[in-house]
Amino acid sequence: MPVPVCSTPPTPWVRGLLRLVDWRLVAAIGLPLWAFIGGFVVTRKPAPPTPPPIESAGVASEFPAPPPAPPEPIPAPREVVVRTEFQPLPVIVPVPAPESVAAAPDGPEGFKLPDSEVLPGDRCKTFDTKIRFHPGLPEAAQEAKLSKKMLLVLHISGNFDDPGFT
Repeated sequence: MPVPVCSTPPTPWVRGLLRLVDWRLVAAIGLPLWAFIGGFVVTRKPAPPTPPPIESAGVASEFPAPPPAPPEPIPAPREVVVRTEFQPLPVIVPVPAPESVAAAPDGPEGFKLPDSEVLPGDRCKTFDTKIRFHPGLPEAAQEAKLSKKMLLVLHISGNFDDPGFT
């Protein structure tokens, strides 16, 4: 005679709780996680056994044991100096002097550019700084390559006559 199987349906609150869980999300997160853990366990190699220490069987060694190293001396503590005053050091930056001022183009006698608009022979401006600004990228790249220095390209756009525009 067959044994009756008791199959009672789950209670409504259990059924509602199971519907709250998004099982696709659980599988999407759980399966790669378990695959990673399984791969880690499978590929893990046990540590090699340590060889037993070699014991001398009372045989005298040809070479004597080295003497123990002397203890290292303790270094003296350093003196820490905290300076509260700032003393600037003068730094001399060599700036090549212009060989000659570029001459104005041939034209009428009365036409001449002001000295502030005439560039020196190397065509660099400093704008009252210690940095030399080249008028074009090829000249700046060539000088940076010859002096083995880095090149900084500064691109500024705007209407410099109107201070509110830039």
